[in-house]
Amino acid sequence: MIRKIFSIFNFHTIIIIAEAVGVYYLFKHIDLTMSVNFDIISIAIIFPLVFTITGAFNKRQESLNYLSIFRTKLITLQNIFGAVEGVTKKDKEKLSEILINLEKYSFSLLKGSKRYTITGVRKFSVKIYDLTLKNISKFNEREKDSMIRVKNEIFQNIENLHALESHGTPVSLRSYCLVFIYLFPLIYTPSLIDGIKSSISEYQNIISLGFTILISFTLIALYNIQNYIENPFDQKGFDDVKLKEFKLKEEEI
Repeated sequence: MIRKIFSIFNFHTIIIIAEAVGVYYLFKHIDLTMSVNFDIISIAIIFPLVFTITGAFNKRQESLNYLSIFRTKLITLQNIFGAVEGVTKKDKEKLSEILINLEKYSFSLLKGSKRYTITGVRKFSVKIYDLTLKNISKFNEREKDSMIRVKNEIFQNIENLHALESHGTPVSLRSYCLVFIYLFPLIYTPSLIDGIKSSISEYQNIISLGFTILISFTLIALYNIQNYIENPFDQKGFDDVKLKEFKLKEEEI
């Protein structure tokens, strides 16, 4: 639990807190105050930040859906092939081996291993097709159509998963959010000092500094959360998709 709480802390957090403190005392020293329209700041920072977090979350949810379909279709393909009358035990075992290796290869690809490519995944489609072609005379039309359809659905889901893994939320938008988060103390602090100074002068130092740090920390924490859920497959974050939960068991295939 403690590790999960502190997972939002990184060098960005340290920098933004140090900046907030430094900016506060600098502006306090030079007595810089001004009035800022915070509706504009909200649009400039909060809206893009929420957009990127929502995009990363939707990506994670779509991944769960594609993984569930992928797993189910692998089992379905094996069941269709295994139910065809006349197919040898050796060929059934060969298809099981192909599907298990396909799953392992696909998961390694999603985790970001440089040794694995989407081209390598596509080669498994050829292996399945060749094995089906070898036994094509034993299939009736319904079985043949089902076999081809399910195979295509398996690889369509892998392509979708690979697309999600390799294309995240726009990098330019995330960079924009980070720049404005770092600019936030420079814009927000003078107005906050001015507002609190006129109403609670006795506690202005503690309250002004506390608010500046709190809001800056909240913004950078949200940015860090977005970064952690951006890639749901790398198995580095606490909220990553648990790929091991989707692994096939020997008795299932």
